[in-house]
Amino acid sequence: MNISLFPNGVLRYVLILMKFTSLACFVVCLTCFTAVANNSYGQKFLEQQVTLKFKNLKLTEALDKMAADKHVKFAYTDNILKPSFKVNLNVTDKTVKEVLDEVLTPFDLGYKIIDDVIVITDRAEAATFAATTRNASAVKVQGKVVDDANAPLPGVSVKLKGTGIGTVTDVNGNFVLDLPNADGTLVFSFIGFTSKELPVNGQTALGNVQLVPSQSSLNEVVVVGYGTQKRVNVIGAVDQVTSAAIEGKPAVNLTQALQGTSPNLIIQQTSNEPGAYQSINIRGVSTFGNNSPLLVIDGITASDPGALNLLNPNDIESMSVLKDAGSAAIYGSRAANGVILITTKKGKKNAGAVLTYNGQAGVQVPHVGYKPVHAYENAILRNEAVVNAGLTPIYSPAQIRQFQQQGDKEWFLDAILKNAVQQNHNLSLSGGSDKSTYLVSAGVLDQRNNLVGPDYGLRRYNYRMNLSSDFGRLKVTSILAYTRTEIKEHSFGTGTLIVDAGRTPTYYDIQDAQGNYLTNDVLAEFNPLGILEKGGYRKRDNDNIFGNLTAELGITKDLKVKGVFGGSLLSNHLFGRVIQVNFLPKGTYGSDRNTNDENDKNLFINSQFLAQYTKTFNKDHNVDILIGVANESTNSQSNYLRLKFTDPELGTPITGTVIETSSTGTNSHTQESSLNSLFGRASYSYKNKYYGEADFRLDASSKFAPENRDAFFPSLTLGYRLTEESFMQNYRDKVGDVKLRASYGILGNQNVGNYQFLNNYRVSQNDYYSFNNGQVSVIDIQFANPNIRWERASTFNVGADLTFFRNALTVSVDYFNKITRDILLPPVVPGVYGANASDYNAGEVQNRGWELNVNYRVKTGAFNHSFAFNVGDTKNKVLKLEGGDQIRTSDEMQLINKVGLPIGSYVGLVRDGYFQNLDDITNGPKPAGLNVQPGDNRYVDVNKDGIIDENDKFVLGNGFPRLTFGFTYNLAVKGFDLNLFLQGVGKRSMFVRGEQVEPFHVNYSQVIYQHQLDYWTPQNPNARYPRLTASGSQSNENNFRRGSDMYLFDGSYLRVKNIQIGYTIPSSITKKIGMRKVRTYLTGQNVLTFSGMKFIDPESSELNGNAALPQNGGANSARSYPLPIYYGFGIDITL
Repeated sequence: MNISLFPNGVLRYVLILMKFTSLACFVVCLTCFTAVANNSYGQKFLEQQVTLKFKNLKLTEALDKMAADKHVKFAYTDNILKPSFKVNLNVTDKTVKEVLDEVLTPFDLGYKIIDDVIVITDRAEAATFAATTRNASAVKVQGKVVDDANAPLPGVSVKLKGTGIGTVTDVNGNFVLDLPNADGTLVFSFIGFTSKELPVNGQTALGNVQLVPSQSSLNEVVVVGYGTQKRVNVIGAVDQVTSAAIEGKPAVNLTQALQGTSPNLIIQQTSNEPGAYQSINIRGVSTFGNNSPLLVIDGITASDPGALNLLNPNDIESMSVLKDAGSAAIYGSRAANGVILITTKKGKKNAGAVLTYNGQAGVQVPHVGYKPVHAYENAILRNEAVVNAGLTPIYSPAQIRQFQQQGDKEWFLDAILKNAVQQNHNLSLSGGSDKSTYLVSAGVLDQRNNLVGPDYGLRRYNYRMNLSSDFGRLKVTSILAYTRTEIKEHSFGTGTLIVDAGRTPTYYDIQDAQGNYLTNDVLAEFNPLGILEKGGYRKRDNDNIFGNLTAELGITKDLKVKGVFGGSLLSNHLFGRVIQVNFLPKGTYGSDRNTNDENDKNLFINSQFLAQYTKTFNKDHNVDILIGVANESTNSQSNYLRLKFTDPELGTPITGTVIETSSTGTNSHTQESSLNSLFGRASYSYKNKYYGEADFRLDASSKFAPENRDAFFPSLTLGYRLTEESFMQNYRDKVGDVKLRASYGILGNQNVGNYQFLNNYRVSQNDYYSFNNGQVSVIDIQFANPNIRWERASTFNVGADLTFFRNALTVSVDYFNKITRDILLPPVVPGVYGANASDYNAGEVQNRGWELNVNYRVKTGAFNHSFAFNVGDTKNKVLKLEGGDQIRTSDEMQLINKVGLPIGSYVGLVRDGYFQNLDDITNGPKPAGLNVQPGDNRYVDVNKDGIIDENDKFVLGNGFPRLTFGFTYNLAVKGFDLNLFLQGVGKRSMFVRGEQVEPFHVNYSQVIYQHQLDYWTPQNPNARYPRLTASGSQSNENNFRRGSDMYLFDGSYLRVKNIQIGYTIPSSITKKIGMRKVRTYLTGQNVLTFSGMKFIDPESSELNGNAALPQNGGANSARSYPLPIYYGFGIDITL
């Protein structure tokens, strides 16, 4: 299959992008030229004059003063500049060179200049460096990298500082690197170890270079709201997911890649179909409405919760999940459900051009967990069911023998499913000078659909350019990204096609010898295969342009200001056609031959201005103050056109005259909203031991009436690093770190529709009623609620971050308790009200839980191991609900919102075994008016009145996942690597209904599945299911027409979500063909599942992320796209 990076219609968007990027490229090129033309800043620094006066000052502090005054960088190690080195100085208008010679000579120290950095070193090394000319001939440097136990380290990056020259160590830790001369410094870096710089100084054989385990868990830079912090200084509940956690996964979007990477980060899906939406939830359900978190992409908030699916996972540098008020309050009004900060990759300074290619291709195998019994068995059991209902058998012995002799025909569900290809290809170019960086990337994803049909599936094209340039104190960053998504699907509902195909027993033909599509007793009106192959299609073409321009100016060393302007333009187009298909012996699909054309456009603009002051006083007092203002504005427009009776080939009307009003549907609307904000943060730390941070945000939203628009959201966070106490110093040096933290704050939620504080009217030209011999248009009315206001969530969090075994083991644990007040609810109004009513503040919910995060790395001989495990649990409870209980029903399933219960709890009867004999029937409780038989369900009579009714219902459970967990294991040895990722849910109830529980379901189905063979007979009195019976019988009414725990199943599971086995070709081979690194691997996704739920994918959900019934439904009865199991091959190449 040929996949082009420039599909039809994309070229014009690329040309638009080129207009914007040409100027940015010019700026970068100009900056690079300037950097090359200028002399070293370090050399100029030596010629500057200074006036300094101090007495008995540490040498390190003296250098810091010069660095602050003249804006230069010093580099040194603790063993070079010892704390005991103190100096006295009193100079006026002396050059920096003279001052350095004066303060360094007494300690036998010197310096050397590398790029714009003054490196302090011993005098002998400095003299050697000065004597080495930069025009020396090329040299070949070799050595071996080992760990603190002198074991070789394979895969270590070895680079010449300030250039793109580099290599990696082989399986024995050896490296050979060609340098242009004997000058410069080599930089050694490896995950889990402290990077090391080693001057070459004319040497060609460096011997063993030892790396020591790092405290990366403490020094890791974490992205937080409007900035970054070192992990050691983070006192909020923040989880960071790096690119390493998602690289190589065959996830088609970032939402899938996030699953299982952070405790209580819950991903749910009601369908696995390409392009289907997945809901994201952080720390459970705490409101009756929208529980989606706020997304912030490269500093710009996203207006669409589906924005994650537009990003290329290969472009992601890191993702930070902000969970508590301390970390999220600075985002105020939309942070009640948590915040996800996404940072994309950028080029690196002083690095040569790096070209990378990542490619992957494989096959998706659809997995269906339920299977029908053999054709002859189905006929026998169907007869048994109707006889139990007092009816005449349907199939004669001769017909059953015929079914047995001819064998099973192809099952309809197998006929409409096929294996499908999935592939993705990514190309990126990155690098930078000392003043600028750049990254340009392009990617294409092609995921074909497992349903048969003409080229159904998803294609996504991603293009990105991230640039940055330094102009003295001014730093300019620009980001420009374009995504095009193309989804082609059939014209019908997937759930209906799946269920109807599965309901058909295996004694019916799908097509005749001439290829005509056949209907039968089950599929009396249409044939699913015919609809898929000939019944038309829906095609979605979505274009998204994202941009961000940031200018940061350093006013002084401690004060900087930043302006941000960005946003996105999303344009969606849907064109759908229904083509008429005729079936034999009867039935027609799409006789009205609808053609739909929809267009949506959404423009989102975000502007920000921030000022930040950072200062350290007396070395021990660290202050960081941030203040900012922001504006967000959204404008959305949509229009819709529907035509009937269109030409089968062209989709144009064929009425021959003026189109009838009844054959045309149109709709259009425009919406606008705006949010103005003032926000800030003040943080303080003392000796890196005591931490305090206060955040606030003041938001004004156009979604509320003027008197209710403003809302203030504050938070306070405290931290205590116990190991910085003097009595813990020995523990810190030999064991690890201990940090305690707590936060409390108030967050907001404005996830409601626009204009609800105003009366709303909608007039329809196509819907009308007759009145007074005329036609009157239908008007939809929604009455205003001027008192609608923000939801407010009070959140308390307490946690601890611990490290052990010299930081090889890290543990984080959190407990949280959140109470959401003024929850927005749609009121229940009687039908005679004649209008809709706006939401109102009527509920209160408590949500609490805990989280555990564990990471461990260890080396055993040549084997490098790393383990990561996370688990979390959350439980909610309704505290207040005005208007009484709320019950939602879908066939046998009922969900209830009630004070004291979790949101969306299942309710129903509880079975008390079966009626085993006539005595049980005579003396047992029964539904009024029903004559039950032995083998029928018997239910618990709660009020002991002898009648089973609504008063006997129990709370059966909750469908929201609890005890969610993820486990990752990485192994590296001699170039080989293994990555194993497990994910699952420890506690969840699944309410499964329809034909998956009831054989021969309501005459819609004539099939019984293999998992339903455990039904009641006198010989099997303790079966899973009641006796077989037919629809319409009183036994069937008792067993299957009322919700009970018979429909409830254990939805817990453990899944091998992803496994990779890779090999990195030794650098001694790849460098001969001009490549820095080549890695190949085999990968699989969803390859193995352990669960008591065998016939339905336990990961699928009948509920959306709000613990509510989704619009399409179906997953709770296997009426959804099947789980794809992926097997593939990948290759990563770096040039």
